[in-house]
Amino acid sequence: MRPLSAKQQAAKTARRTCPKCGSVRDHIVYGRCGPCQVQEQEERQALQARTCWKCRRVSLAPFRRGQEEQDRCTPCWVLWQLQKQFEAERLAVWRRTCPGRDCNAVTATDDEIAAVRADPANRVGWVPRWCPPCAERDARERAEQQRAREESQRQAEEHRRRRVAELVDWAQTLVDDPTVVVLDSETTGLEEDARIVDLAVYSMGGDVLLDTLIDPGVPIPAESTDIHGITNQMTTGAPSFSDVLPRLTEVLEGRRCLIYNKSFDVGRLRHELTVHHQQAGVSDPAAAAAAWSSRQHFEDVMLPYSEWFGDWSDFWGNYAWQPLCGGDHRALSDCRAVVDLLKGMARQVHAETV
Repeated sequence: MRPLSAKQQAAKTARRTCPKCGSVRDHIVYGRCGPCQVQEQEERQALQARTCWKCRRVSLAPFRRGQEEQDRCTPCWVLWQLQKQFEAERLAVWRRTCPGRDCNAVTATDDEIAAVRADPANRVGWVPRWCPPCAERDARERAEQQRAREESQRQAEEHRRRRVAELVDWAQTLVDDPTVVVLDSETTGLEEDARIVDLAVYSMGGDVLLDTLIDPGVPIPAESTDIHGITNQMTTGAPSFSDVLPRLTEVLEGRRCLIYNKSFDVGRLRHELTVHHQQAGVSDPAAAAAAWSSRQHFEDVMLPYSEWFGDWSDFWGNYAWQPLCGGDHRALSDCRAVVDLLKGMARQVHAETV
């Protein structure tokens, strides 16, 4: 084997030299050599032995490590003893004093307390005794609180019954009026600029006033097709919203129009109206869309139905919104599902009380 050059030998020596003590070891030194690491650990332990764990003051000599000292410095140890003494005195006063509000009557002696606590059959410990006046007052206050809770519960139940009856009457009024219509739409998504692809208006009397696919003018996302089943091929050649708008305006004229989750469908209608007026060259298309919407008599069904259903949510602080059951996510089918839902409300199929 060829001997190392002077440069190689110097590099080898540098790798084996401890940067702290300067000793050359027979192995490569990473960070510190073994003896230096042991020395540093001993120094840390010695410093820890002289450091108060409470105030972190460093003493000249190590603290005693008995159970009572707990590695405290003298000031911290004295404070700890005073705190223990104060807590023991406070606990002794609590045990022999009536727990009544603003009462300082002594209801037991220290000897009585010690005898009860020393009894091996006692598994509860010591519970402070009430003085007769405080015991009577506490019983009276508890009875009053119980009566208040019962009265509050009774009022809540009565309010719930009245509200359910009002909602049932509301549903019955709608079911009995054949001129009331239900509107539903299917869209390309849930975004604010989602386009309508399916629109239906169904009367409470069972007449289909409008049922048409609509060409949205944009591709229908696959995830939306998975929900309502409407594909791009199905809307090809279908009328645009502008083509359907005259008929929609006609069937809604002067009628109460019910929508399940009104805020969503009305928002999509306003967007379609805005696009329609933009294409028509209206100077303020948003205002024109709002004006059309203001002439309609839209009413939400989801919120009253959810309140009638009675599934209270502590998280929302209100009744949880209920999904529309019975439809297949097509506009006309969902309209019929809303009619069936209202008929169910009117028949009190699922009237809830608190």
